[in-house]
Amino acid sequence: MDVNNQVVIKTYQGQGLSYFDLIQSFSCVEMTSTPLTGDALIDIDVVDFGPLLIIKRENNRSSIDEIKFGKYTLACQIPMPDPEAIRDFLNLPGGDRYNPFQLVGATTQWLVPEHTPTYHIQADARWLKTVLGAQALKDYSELCKVDSRKAYDASVLFTVAAAVQHAVEVAKESTQSQVPISASHLNSLATDIWLPCIMSDLEEVRASTRQKILSKALDYIREHHSNPIRLTDLAGFVSTSVRNLQIVFKQELGVSPSRYIQQFRLHRFRHRLASSSSVSEAAYNSGFKHLGRLTEQYARVFSNYPSEDLLIASDFKLELGVGFE
Repeated sequence: MDVNNQVVIKTYQGQGLSYFDLIQSFSCVEMTSTPLTGDALIDIDVVDFGPLLIIKRENNRSSIDEIKFGKYTLACQIPMPDPEAIRDFLNLPGGDRYNPFQLVGATTQWLVPEHTPTYHIQADARWLKTVLGAQALKDYSELCKVDSRKAYDASVLFTVAAAVQHAVEVAKESTQSQVPISASHLNSLATDIWLPCIMSDLEEVRASTRQKILSKALDYIREHHSNPIRLTDLAGFVSTSVRNLQIVFKQELGVSPSRYIQQFRLHRFRHRLASSSSVSEAAYNSGFKHLGRLTEQYARVFSNYPSEDLLIASDFKLELGVGFE
């Protein structure tokens, strides 16, 4: 939880970094991902201040990240300081698991659009409490209860995004000049990021029916993917018709419900291969009851056969947020 004597900056641009590599490198979160098509590669810039971690990321494909934060990890997702980026950000799913502001120990699913740079910020809540105070962190929890992202003030998000961008620039200057960032300076950077959000007013805006349908459907798929999922059952769970369910997925995600379920299972299968004793075991636990064309599908997406990835963990080590636990 101590402030680093020198911030650590790591850049992975155009290096073909996959989610499979990345998710095994976080120590402060557990993350899996569902690219909406194929496999997703990611460009990231990491600024590690010690108790504060800022990740600027850009996907080459849209994906939904499922993230479980550690018991001391408080997190938020912020757009770039650009009016168009903020408008698009406010139209992403919100509420509960899809809220861009998350408390410690929370599990979220964040939609990350393709070719759209986004900041992911994680902080040690114990440290942040000393910086902002207990009441401020309590007020932060109100941001995590909002049903719709449209409830957030666009101008406040711009201010926060600019503060995050400034923190990244300060880190780069510190690295170049080899002059450490003081604890008080880091406290000031953190205050500029979180205080505007905490002090801003929230609008009374409810999530749209379309986004409620999508959120509930994604939750259902997440919880039941290892069992057969019929579209009639999924539509019934979210209280809509199969036709409308298909329209919602196409409008919000650009893929059909069936395609998303297939992608979800395929990527869970890949993660389970790393810790399973057999391909059949990993396939069954991921919802594939018949291997059939699974090997062909897997090879087409990951350019590898399932048997080649069995019990093979990535050797990529980023070791982010090691001080959070």
